[in-house]
Amino acid sequence: MSKKNPNRLATLIDHQAFAGSALPQSLSDSMRLYVQATTEIKALLVDCLPEEILNSCWVVGLTSEQLTLSVESVTAANHIRYLQSAYLQVLTEQSITFKQLKQIRVVVAKKSADNHYSKSSSALSESRSMSVKAHENQALSQNTKRTIAQTAEHVTTDENLKKALLRLINS
Repeated sequence: MSKKNPNRLATLIDHQAFAGSALPQSLSDSMRLYVQATTEIKALLVDCLPEEILNSCWVVGLTSEQLTLSVESVTAANHIRYLQSAYLQVLTEQSITFKQLKQIRVVVAKKSADNHYSKSSSALSESRSMSVKAHENQALSQNTKRTIAQTAEHVTTDENLKKALLRLINS
């Protein structure tokens, strides 16, 4: 009987699977618990959460009193935080698993497949910082001076601030 050799181009996970190794039992149990909790959350909140948020929502932490959800955008996180009490009510009333839940914590996690996005956004931020440095020593534009003057005259009530703003546009 010949021994099979692993594919040298395979990923580390593939090599480990070929060798018969598996995730540690505690990690495997946690993963199973989180997947089951995610399935249950999605079933309970299907009528409450928008589909885009529901599709990107995963349980990443669970204790008897706190549920930690991972979503892909800050907007989704803010949505869940804003309506947290309503979601808590639905979960505690309709599920034995979440009966004692007191808090929902939300974290934002970008997909690793979004690397092209992070590269382009870092390039954009670099170009912005370079343009800011290039214009650092330029005088204020006429439009900016006019806005500051109008603010100083009509909005600001503090005399010291008003004088400082007027000095700024005159320098």
